[in-house]
Amino acid sequence: MTLKYEITDIQHPDKPKLFRIRAVRDIPRFKVKAGDLGGYVKNTGNLSQRGDCWIGNDAQVLDNAQVLDNAQVLDNARVLGEAKVFGNALVFGNAWVYERAQVYDRAQIFDRAKVYTNAKIYGNAQIKGQGRIYGEAQVFGNAWVYNLASVQWKALIFGDARIFGNAIVFNDAQVSGNAQVYEHAHLYGKGLIIDKNMRISEVCHITSLSQIYYTDGITAFFDISKELVVNGSSPDIDHHKTLARLKLS
Repeated sequence: MTLKYEITDIQHPDKPKLFRIRAVRDIPRFKVKAGDLGGYVKNTGNLSQRGDCWIGNDAQVLDNAQVLDNAQVLDNARVLGEAKVFGNALVFGNAWVYERAQVYDRAQIFDRAKVYTNAKIYGNAQIKGQGRIYGEAQVFGNAWVYNLASVQWKALIFGDARIFGNAIVFNDAQVSGNAQVYEHAHLYGKGLIIDKNMRISEVCHITSLSQIYYTDGITAFFDISKELVVNGSSPDIDHHKTLARLKLS
């Protein structure tokens, strides 16, 4: 096997056990030339010599974390613990992937997003802003989880939650338990919580104002502290079941 990189004696300024890598051959896919310096690793187990995978800029991959296949870790991103970034995945900005999390396929994690515990991000999914994905949660398909650059809120996805299809979860929305958000659902707004057995699909928007607009014309107004109103009436049924029924109607 032809080596792709070597570990130099250039130490990280704050972490003496981390060293910069240097390419020993060209990697045209990423415009890396032989002799170019890359990011920091603890040892050769952190970055595979196979494929075009690369760690660039001041990114750090340490502990038993692995970057494989054609994945990239760039900028000031960190991958640590037992985490894996592989396929054609990209982690950049100030993002962290750690513990036993996995990022793969063409997924992207960036800005200040964090993916950890046993979370999996794959497909064409994007986690950005200050999104937090953890527990056994999965985000995949073309789904996005993020917050606007102008706010400090964090979208949280955890438990056994699944976000997929073309769904978008952003700002301070929280999805947990075994909830599923999918198809064209858009969830956003401070204080919005999707939990337990809730299934949200084919929704245009669910907002912090608690309005739920369905593509089939149903409009629901969801007051977390009181009741859910569907097209002007109040079903005698709890919030979770009502949302599930609306999804099926």
